[in-house]
Parts: sequence; structure tokens; C-alpha cells
Amino acid sequence: MLAYFRAVSIVLFGSVYYRQLAYDVLGLFASRIFPLILLAALVGGGLGIANEKKWGFRLAVSAALYSVVATLWIGIRYDVELLGFLLRLMFDLVLVVLLLHPQSKEYRRIWFG
Repeated sequence: MLAYFRAVSIVLFGSVYYRQLAYDVLGLFASRIFPLILLAALVGGGLGIANEKKWGFRLAVSAALYSVVATLWIGIRYDVELLGFLLRLMFDLVLVVLLLHPQSKEYRRIWFG
């Protein structure tokens, strides 16, 4: 559910955080396509997890990790509003922690093993 929530928040509140990392590292074209890839990865990962697919879990983890890295990149490199940065970082970290928590790994081992 949190992956879906993050995808909806990207659509509603914009994708500036996720664009800037791609722009700084890869250039203009990547900055236009990476938010769409992230959106598809979050939705696809959520659907894959819901349907008990291994690729869904991997997709969700990779999207969540990119999301954390992009948020930290913006927070460290640019002057941003502290409250918005902390809220965005909190939701990104919660998604990573919930996906990589040992109890989630046990669930994955039972259902995907």
C-alpha cells in the first residue's frame, strides 16, 4: 500500500526531487524519463508484491532505494524547505524499512521460496 501511496504522491505533488538527481547525473532526457520509470516501478512493484511475484518485490525495493537516494541528493545538494524534505525522506525511508525488515523477508521466504 505504501508503494501505491508514494506513486500517487509523485503524481499529485510533482517529481522535482526525482528529476533533479537524474538531471545532475545523466542529463536532460533522463530527467524527463526517470520520474515515469519510478512511477511505473512503484505501481508495478506493488502489483507484483500483491500477486506474490519475486520481480515485484525487487522492483519495489529498487524504486524505494532510488527514491531515498534522490531525496537525500536534493536535501544535501540544494537549499530546500526542511519540513517538506523531512516528510518526503520519512516516507521514503519507511518504505525501504518495511520492504527490507526481517519479518518481510520471512514472508518473502515463505511465499516466494
